[in-house]
Amino acid sequence: MNYRNCSVKETLLLFLLLCVEPTLFDNRVKRLSTPDYDKNRVNALAKYVVSIRSRTPRLYFGDNHFCGGAIIAPRYVLTAAHCVMDKSKFKYSSRSILVVAGTPNRLKFVDDVSVNLPVKDIYVPINFTSKNTNNIAVLLLRDPLPKNNPRIGIINLPNSNPTFNASYTVLGWGRLYKGGPLATNILHIDITLLHREKCKCMLMTFKEEMLCAKHRNDTVDQNPCEGDEGAPMILNDTVYGVAAYRLGCGRTQLPSVYTDVWYHINWINSIMNAAQHSIIKITLLSLSVVAF
Repeated sequence: MNYRNCSVKETLLLFLLLCVEPTLFDNRVKRLSTPDYDKNRVNALAKYVVSIRSRTPRLYFGDNHFCGGAIIAPRYVLTAAHCVMDKSKFKYSSRSILVVAGTPNRLKFVDDVSVNLPVKDIYVPINFTSKNTNNIAVLLLRDPLPKNNPRIGIINLPNSNPTFNASYTVLGWGRLYKGGPLATNILHIDITLLHREKCKCMLMTFKEEMLCAKHRNDTVDQNPCEGDEGAPMILNDTVYGVAAYRLGCGRTQLPSVYTDVWYHINWINSIMNAAQHSIIKITLLSLSVVAF
């Protein structure tokens, strides 16, 4: 860890966080992660967010949610690599994953609005499996999402670096606090994107392809918790980050880590362009077979 750019106060805080016996934290009263529900904001942004689930519910609709994601094209969803890989870094079978859109209430399927779509293919950077970095993934859906559904929208990809010290919104159905229940309705948190040098100072394994953020007020714990991985970090209808490591869940002083979407923009575009080319090629081949 590089302490040269840290203040004395920050260094002392980090020492306490790293060196105090972990069980002391575990035995303390759980701190509410204080996500918010703002109807106007949810209506404006929830259309971009999907629930990523196992193929079938265990007992009832929505109880199989485990990650979030963002719609970046009619057939593509952006999420975290952790959401589609097991602990041994093997990709889940695409058949085992379901993407659910148009359902702000995780437990409520609404006819003609909610959409369940299977996943056709999963793309993960090779560095995630070899170096445990670049925690990002793209899902290719089997079918395109409907165009005229008011609860479903395509979020913009960035065309420049994110703005540091600006406020972003993260939406998801993750746990309300560390160890708590999953949210029923989609909730949001407001976070401030920290400068990279501050992130490097606070986090030992911070890399250039990462972002870190937390609430501007150090007494407020607004961080992604379990179930929020893959959730989009949004500003001006654009996804700048993907919730990757929920380090701050249950802690007000520690930021959480997001994958920088702009850093990966060429990789994302190459995946979508290559897949689209394959789809066109297959379509043309089918037409030629029919013509023959």
